[in-house]
Amino acid sequence: MRVFVSEYVCGGAWSDETLNRSLAAEGRAMLVSLIKDLLRISDVDVVTTWDRRLGELPIAESSSCEVVQISSATEEEQAFKRLCDDSDAAFVIAPECHKILTARVEIASSRTKLVGCNFAATALCSDKLKLAEHLTDAKIPTVPTEKFVPANPEKSSAGGDSDFPCVIKPRDGAGSLLTFKAANSEELAHVTDQLLSDDAGFGFVRQPFIEGTAISSAAIITAGQGGDPQDCRIDVLPPCRQVLSGDGRFTYEGADFPVPLAPAVEARVERVVRRCCSVILGLSGYVGFDLLVPFEQDVEPIIVELNPRLTTGFLLWQKMCNDNLASRMLRTAGMGFTDITPPFWKTGSHSIRISAASE
Repeated sequence: MRVFVSEYVCGGAWSDETLNRSLAAEGRAMLVSLIKDLLRISDVDVVTTWDRRLGELPIAESSSCEVVQISSATEEEQAFKRLCDDSDAAFVIAPECHKILTARVEIASSRTKLVGCNFAATALCSDKLKLAEHLTDAKIPTVPTEKFVPANPEKSSAGGDSDFPCVIKPRDGAGSLLTFKAANSEELAHVTDQLLSDDAGFGFVRQPFIEGTAISSAAIITAGQGGDPQDCRIDVLPPCRQVLSGDGRFTYEGADFPVPLAPAVEARVERVVRRCCSVILGLSGYVGFDLLVPFEQDVEPIIVELNPRLTTGFLLWQKMCNDNLASRMLRTAGMGFTDITPPFWKTGSHSIRISAASE
């Protein structure tokens, strides 16, 4: 079986002269970890693309691992289509911003077997405003989300001191790109000036800042007949605590397990994840969940966002799991792996750290 693993930022598609260091650090870590898992599966060959600006891919090229070196975004676009055509299955890892992930999913699913969510689910989860509206309609707790227009901030329905602190972020952002916490109207005005000067072409949303424990979870979803979310197998991965920067930018720095939460609260996290999976048509393969457990007592965990792709938390679950998570993801796409036993987890404490400075 030939499997194509495409990571947008490190794979050569990032057209800017300078790579975003945070996204590149996370992308590199995810790409390397997933390929290593896939190479442990017998009869699986892997092909990937790699940006020449990053030096050598930290995985030795071999008869089971082909690395296509990329020199430009145009070259990567051509290679992406060709390698989809030439492979039995494809993993697509890309940022949600500017509909990049949805576009890549659409191309890959038309040319090979996509290991992951379909186009509709990807589009919904990539739009933070539409996703919040969808989850609210389904009575699933989520962060209140409204449209924010930097050029006309007064059009936001929020106003007054009671609406601070707040968080401003891209409607279709990835990672902590252009994400800011504002403690008051003066800080919000400063954030607005930064967004207007950046002119990155994003739409933005505003959310209240809620005190709590930031949690990552994930699910590996095998869709049932016809893609009915009520007829699917869901393996929920153990929750871990997100380590985020304390500068108001929420940069992802790593994750720790176990989470300092009561067992009953962990059960609530799993319940919320499963409820999300039951109300979004087209979720498949690996789906990442960012949640917040408010410090306030007896409050349900809150969905912050869904990532319809591999997330950096995969590195931690890969360390914790005695099984091969990549083979489970291939199974979700009907690629011949039939193990249906739940993942078996190691005991003890586990951590990962991601450093953009090392890139």
